Amino acid sequence: MHATFIEIEPMTQKLVLESKLKSVDALDSIINQVRQEYVLSEETCNDIWVVLNEAVSNAIKHGNRFDKNKKVRLSAEIKEERYLCFTVSDEGNGFNPDAVPDPTSPERIHEPNGRGIYLMKKLTFRVTFSNNGSDVNLCFDLFKE
Repeated sequence: MHATFIEIEPMTQKLVLESKLKSVDALDSIINQVRQEYVLSEETCNDIWVVLNEAVSNAIKHGNRFDKNKKVRLSAEIKEERYLCFTVSDEGNGFNPDAVPDPTSPERIHEPNGRGIYLMKKLTFRVTFSNNGSDVNLCFDLFKE
């Protein structure tokens, strides 16, 4: 089993994922639950999937470095009755998100990777990093036009 689903309280869900890329498949369960609870556009659901896929993949690859003894934690909650926020946490040493090069710069535009944080910032209402970069909080505005 790749993930454990626990309902903590209404509108709060958590997943605990193993540090292997196959664990990303478990994201479908939380996205389907969110889709059932809230009326979300197809575009918003796709944005959530892309962003969570990037955040969890980064946590597995770069944070936990595929260490089978480390977990990635994903939680989802509603804040201020308007924002659907996800927190992805890894057990790695962290990183400085401000030091990640801009993938749209001329010298990086043809690089095959390095676009995860850029996509997170473009597809969410708000992205914040904490715990030395080991936690990323991703918020979507449920009422965006």
